[in-house]
Amino acid sequence: MAQISRITFGAVAAVVIGTVTVVGLGGVWPTSSDTHPPCEQLPTAAEAEAALARNQLFVNDIEGLGAGISVGVGKPCPRGQDRALVQVSFTSESEHDAVAGLLARSDGFGVPVHLVEK
Repeated sequence: MAQISRITFGAVAAVVIGTVTVVGLGGVWPTSSDTHPPCEQLPTAAEAEAALARNQLFVNDIEGLGAGISVGVGKPCPRGQDRALVQVSFTSESEHDAVAGLLARSDGFGVPVHLVEK
């Protein structure tokens, strides 16, 4: 009987450790769904700035969705790389959802957009 208890305990421990590992690595609940393309695929900072300038009314629409929302040029790549994108910063989940919904229904800026929590 003691041998069966040890086997059961070992099996339960293995399942618990496996579950904790999968959850800890983000395998079940991803940490973020807001990603951007690799740096080598991003436009230059000048191209991202030009996209914002061409789409100022759209910027106003996005920023009008919430008091904590701001739109600008983001540079997520290591220093020395002239790569950028449009970065939309938000302060709450409801602002995130509002921005994501608007972006899904629009043509965007013509350059990648990255959502970032402030």
